[in-house]
Amino acid sequence: MQIRTFLPQDREAVLALVSDFYNSPACLHAIPVQNFADAFDEMAADRGLLRGLALLDQDQLCGYCQLAFTYSTEAGGPVVLLEELYLRPDCRGRGLGRQLLDFIKKEYEGRAARLRLEVAPENPRARQLYEREGFQVLPYTQMILEGF
Repeated sequence: MQIRTFLPQDREAVLALVSDFYNSPACLHAIPVQNFADAFDEMAADRGLLRGLALLDQDQLCGYCQLAFTYSTEAGGPVVLLEELYLRPDCRGRGLGRQLLDFIKKEYEGRAARLRLEVAPENPRARQLYEREGFQVLPYTQMILEGF
């Protein structure tokens, strides 16, 4: 398996996977494809807000993840937010998700105080993976305000 930062030529293949992800039980609702197209452009601009990682197996795109970056006083430093992680169904069950999480942990070891993610209640398989990898439930209720 190879993990690398998105390249411009990954755009269409990644956008297809994003559509699959947001139309799966892993998400609470679908989003406009334009939202991720905009996110892809932000990653390509490399301003330090987002990073996209492509997961390849034998040169085939098997999945992707999107990382966002913030700071947390509570955590005592920078936080890496694992915004999205998606593997094609035919690539699941082969340890690729675990390998990706290991890559992220090693990549940001000593540079981030916390790795944080969300998992939908309808995605117990992903939650099991995250718990096996040491993630714990953070007992806060998340709240949002959109469209302001």
